[in-house]
Amino acid sequence: MISIDAGNTRIKALIFNQDGSVQHQENWPRDAQAACEAWLETVRDRVLIADSAGAQWNVGTVVTSRAKWSFVLDYAESVGVDRLAAIEGARSQYPDQALLLISLGTCLTYNYLSHDGRFQGGSIAPGWSSRLKAMHEHTGSLPDLEAVIELGSDPRTRTTAESMRRGAAQGIVDEINAEIERFERINPNLTVLVTGGDGPTFVNHLKKGIFADENWVARGLWVLAQK
Repeated sequence: MISIDAGNTRIKALIFNQDGSVQHQENWPRDAQAACEAWLETVRDRVLIADSAGAQWNVGTVVTSRAKWSFVLDYAESVGVDRLAAIEGARSQYPDQALLLISLGTCLTYNYLSHDGRFQGGSIAPGWSSRLKAMHEHTGSLPDLEAVIELGSDPRTRTTAESMRRGAAQGIVDEINAEIERFERINPNLTVLVTGGDGPTFVNHLKKGIFADENWVARGLWVLAQK
């Protein structure tokens, strides 16, 4: 079975064995969907796709929010299938637990699943690179910077670049720590999982959180394929 996790910046294809282990992984830039589709044409297997951009695909089955999830959607409107697939994957590894899945990518998303299996959403905010890019694009003089970590107990800075990088990174850390505390008031026995491309950079700076498999979306699609 092949899971396609088509995010905002890249496309990941994971081939799963029958026992749920990953046999192989391929990656493409987001704008190389045609190359991914051409590769899929050469691989004879069932394909499930979670596309955060809602693009049309010429191969495989695009999963929607109406799929047979193992939890209830306690949410007033449609929700990104990538968020739901990630929760499905996480729940398969952490069953019967209240989960807060924090994904650090283009966007910073919080996905909360109650202990009785109800998806109850969570905030969406700009991710690390998005914050830096926004400062550059919406001002006349701030530079276009790569996302390099600038953290520490001393809040003083010496350059504009240091100030921007610290503001973006420290803002994310403080926001996540505060949001975790809010969710813990709802359920003190909360399991906090950190994922996404920027997850490894930030997890050790947080007060709480386990850096877990960044392929939760793909794993969630594999779980769906077993039903």
